[in-house]
Amino acid sequence: MQATLPLPQNISRSALTSLRADLSRRESLLEAVVKRFQQKYAVSLDALESRLANGEGQEHPDWEDSIEWRNAVEELQRASLMKSVLEWLLRKK
Repeated sequence: MQATLPLPQNISRSALTSLRADLSRRESLLEAVVKRFQQKYAVSLDALESRLANGEGQEHPDWEDSIEWRNAVEELQRASLMKSVLEWLLRKK
């Protein structure tokens, strides 16, 4: 079994807990953005992007919405990954 290195002194358990809470709030916000687009378009993001690639739908605002929606999905994935890392660090500390 590999030894676990201690966290740097300037990183406390409360700082990690605070960052995890911040990420949870960010996840909630991003989930709301994704849900708003799901309700607005009543299709998946992939389906919307496919329609737009085929010249269907309106370039404005559909194209802009698809970009914002894709960004929210990707940011949600990153936030989830970062939260998992923080949770792992909190278990190790």
